[in-house]
Amino acid sequence: MGLFDKIFRRSRPAGPLDDYWYFPFGAQQATSAGVRVSEETAIKYLTIYACVSLIAGDVARLPLNLYRKRRDGGKDTVTDQVIYDLLHNAPNDEINSFNWREAGIGQNLLWGNHYSLVRRNDRNRVVEIWPLDNPGNVEVYRNGAGELRYRWDAGGRTVDRGRDEIFHVPGFGFNGLKGMSQISVAREAVGLGLGVEQFGARYFGEGTHPTGVVQFPQGVKLGEKAGQYHAALKEQWAGLGKAHSLMVLSNGEEFKPLTIPLEDAQFLETRNFQKIEICGMYHVPPHKIAIHGANSNYNNLEQENQHYIDACLIHWVRRWECCINQQLLTRAERLAGFFFEFNLAGLLRGDSQARADFYTKLWQVGAITQDEIRGKENMNPLPAGEGDKTYVPLNFIPADQAAQIAKEPAPQPGEEGRSVERRDGKSARETRSILVRDRIAKQYHPLIRSAAEAVVNREAKAVKAQVTKMTAGRAFRSMDEWLGEFYRDFPEYIRQKMGPVLRSFCEAIRDAAGDEVGIDPDRAEVRKLIDDFVARYAERHIESSEGQLRALLAGAIADLEQRVDEWRETRPEKIARNETTRASNAVYQAVAFAAGLGTVWRVRGAETCPYCKELNGKRIVRGQSYVENGQEITPEGKDVMPINGTKAHPPLHRGCDCFLTAR
Repeated sequence: MGLFDKIFRRSRPAGPLDDYWYFPFGAQQATSAGVRVSEETAIKYLTIYACVSLIAGDVARLPLNLYRKRRDGGKDTVTDQVIYDLLHNAPNDEINSFNWREAGIGQNLLWGNHYSLVRRNDRNRVVEIWPLDNPGNVEVYRNGAGELRYRWDAGGRTVDRGRDEIFHVPGFGFNGLKGMSQISVAREAVGLGLGVEQFGARYFGEGTHPTGVVQFPQGVKLGEKAGQYHAALKEQWAGLGKAHSLMVLSNGEEFKPLTIPLEDAQFLETRNFQKIEICGMYHVPPHKIAIHGANSNYNNLEQENQHYIDACLIHWVRRWECCINQQLLTRAERLAGFFFEFNLAGLLRGDSQARADFYTKLWQVGAITQDEIRGKENMNPLPAGEGDKTYVPLNFIPADQAAQIAKEPAPQPGEEGRSVERRDGKSARETRSILVRDRIAKQYHPLIRSAAEAVVNREAKAVKAQVTKMTAGRAFRSMDEWLGEFYRDFPEYIRQKMGPVLRSFCEAIRDAAGDEVGIDPDRAEVRKLIDDFVARYAERHIESSEGQLRALLAGAIADLEQRVDEWRETRPEKIARNETTRASNAVYQAVAFAAGLGTVWRVRGAETCPYCKELNGKRIVRGQSYVENGQEITPEGKDVMPINGTKAHPPLHRGCDCFLTAR
């Protein structure tokens, strides 16, 4: 049997339904460890103090708000009720809400119950709340009429109150009316912990056993002076501060040490085990009170913190919410939809990156406004209501405008460059149609431009590297051969970079066009069109790039470097502008044809080029084109524009921003 097995013995606990657990505990017998345990002595055990103060403080710091349910399932914050001010700010003139709740949770964690005296007005509304400072002194009983009553001693005077005058939060228990004292339940564990603490204190003070023996020579006897001799030894050499001082013996004595190492006594192991056991009783992860072991590291602390909320705090939060709503709100108030609720958002906050990702996802599906995000980050709303709108996916227009687009009139010519020339009574619908596609294009423009930058930078870097090799005489091939080889493999890179964003853009246009003409497009057919468009773009890009560079081969080799530098500055923006126009019209036309409609060429306004004006209002159906390859367009007073390639839809030329409408 080990040292601590001899010192501490377990006793038989009472059953869970025994009244032992519900009576005041302070007068109970000492534990098997020989230490008397009560709520007042238990809090002096540092581990219990750490757990109790942690939980009580964390629950107390949560905002406690009064809400009213809405018929749509939402809730509104209510701040103009007296009960809100009492629970959120101050339950009485002397105590603030934080201290009242912190003390109440602390009593729950020690005595298993919290009691407060409640004063009501003539309308049965709560106007003051005063906590009782000794929960163990309160007796819960039923009178002869079966009514629940509370009785306690107040300085020699017995006080008896009814249910409507007491706010009672019972902890875990089996009768539903009174909580069990957690210290009573764990009395032996707490006693063992306190005993180990006292043992350690005595050990380092003067030892819990003799540290050595002084042996006298044979024949030497102290007689009546033995007590004086022992006192002198203790005064000069006993105690932690004299542990390593030099002992001088002048009568021929011999000192023989009898040290027992603390490790042999399992002191440290027992002390640590009791701390972990107390943490388990309160469901507190040990690292929360600075006990770090092999299982605690920075990789799992986030999960441990979440476990602390789920396994520990949430139970006390919900317990207090239920008691507040049941006892401090009237039945009429509850039926009217009023309820109190703690706001756990502060405890559930992740790091800044995690919060940013979370907010972004909510914002992008229209589930939250900018002002709501700012509020969660303790920031003021944007001025003039700028942040109170939600946004819908893809084109990210304000959600309230999505329904209004169908109602808004056509802009007047010249307004913001968004008007169209009126031709018939459908011009308003045509304007609404292009507004939607323009917003989608505006959203995707920077994405397409970024992909185009990657493509242009890749080929510019390769061209300049080859020019450097040729200038240094290290090139094994001519520039003509190198261009052929480089651009033979380059289309795959273009498809990898430009393909995903162009496909996404085309799919957004497809969905918008389908909504406009009232059909669900054949997705397989449109997908093939999109794939063909991406492949054709890669071909157009190669034709343009390789053609420009080969045209410069007759001049100085440095001209190629100058051209690719120009590409880097201007070409990505041109690609983004031209391809959004081309892709938008190509997909829109395919959806219109699928609905059995034709498409009408439309210009933006009076500033449109005269060549596009020649096509304005022209309608075609499936199988037709607006202009054929080799055809010429000759506006009055302008030069002839020969058409290179069939034009089934805009753009007619570089920089063209014309669009199609369905009819």
